[in-house]
Amino acid sequence: MRKGIHLTIGILSGILFTQNIWAQTLKEPVIESQAVVVMDMDSGDILYEKNGKEKLYPASIVKLLTALVTAEEGKLDDIVIFSYDAVYGVEEGSGNALQLETGDKLTVEDCMYAMLLKSSNQAANALAEYVAGSNEKFAEHMNEKAQELGCTDSNFVNPSGLNAEEQKVTAEDMAKIAAAAFSNDTVREIASAKTYQLPVTLNNPNGCIVEMEHQLLNGTDYSYKYAYAGKTGYTDAAGNTLVTAARKDDKNLIAVVLKSEMTHYTDTIKLFNYGFAYLEQQTQEIEAEEESVDTEKVQTVPEEQKETTPDHTVINVVKGIFFLIILYGASLIFRRKKSRLQKKRKNIKKAGNGSKKSKKKSRK
Repeated sequence: MRKGIHLTIGILSGILFTQNIWAQTLKEPVIESQAVVVMDMDSGDILYEKNGKEKLYPASIVKLLTALVTAEEGKLDDIVIFSYDAVYGVEEGSGNALQLETGDKLTVEDCMYAMLLKSSNQAANALAEYVAGSNEKFAEHMNEKAQELGCTDSNFVNPSGLNAEEQKVTAEDMAKIAAAAFSNDTVREIASAKTYQLPVTLNNPNGCIVEMEHQLLNGTDYSYKYAYAGKTGYTDAAGNTLVTAARKDDKNLIAVVLKSEMTHYTDTIKLFNYGFAYLEQQTQEIEAEEESVDTEKVQTVPEEQKETTPDHTVINVVKGIFFLIILYGASLIFRRKKSRLQKKRKNIKKAGNGSKKSKKKSRK
């Protein structure tokens, strides 16, 4: 009995010790950007957020939604002809890094690489016209897709992400959009590429190579080995924005950063480090619970009741202490009963010896 009690107390103490270690080591990240989210791509659970529902300007991360709509409604080998509006209907100062010109012809696939790797606004406009006839009509497709994905606090008015008062997003909505975009084989492949060879255009008779701008995927100053896809964004109004996907073992995360002042890469790394540690903690806690159940041979509870998060650590500790109190009480009761039984046996023995002495006296 005593050995069994000690064994059970040891197991419970080990579980509590493990949980306390996790509770002490897992700390929320210190984030400098205005709004961020890190989301479990597989479950859709938000693991950490800061101002996740605040509406802010998105800049070019909008192009992920443009790419998703285009991939679903278009064909990669179709030819896109650049109109005057596609080339010059952009915000002043937004540039034309690829020197695209009215009359240029590229495939849908070429345009998507130019849009996601080099963030070409002209390519985004050309794709919108190819799919829907105009930016305005294409924006309707964008909002319909966003609503389909469960986005409730964002609105889109152009395919490029250039500033517009009515075009704002939340970090939570962008995480949903990014998860859907990176689940699409075409978008994921393009958003993961480091370089792409564009064919001949009017101003590039030899074609040109476009390179991924996302530094966590293709950088020297910043890198993150688990990152595999993403999109950058920047305007004066939006600041730095960033969307990134990362995979570690069987865990997939999406990180979104809005309104950053050059901390978008470091903040993203912090979000991923926290997110992967969070999921690892969940795995450790579930395994500890399962081991405890197997050891004590208690009937398994439903799966939804077994799931724990860092918020449940206190509850688990209280439960453990409660079990220890019960076991300690049982031990005391057992000892008292044993002591009483021993006293009773001694009394019976004394009484027996007394009766034997009285009988000897009577015989004399």
